[in-house]
Amino acid sequence: MGSDDGYCRLCGSPLRQGAIASEQRACCLNATTIDGVCPTHGPLGPHHVVDDPPDTESKSSESS
Repeated sequence: MGSDDGYCRLCGSPLRQGAIASEQRACCLNATTIDGVCPTHGPLGPHHVVDDPPDTESKSSESS
């Protein structure tokens, strides 16, 4: 992946790539790949990675 490595679905932070974010598995009992590393939430699988950052402003305005 290049400059658009994805974003954390939980907080919207851009993901980092590195040694942990590769085709390696988290452990032999878990078949989920690590797609990126969020500075807040740590290693993330594909179910927590989105292409565009979540719109946090609309969520906060909906709750007011």
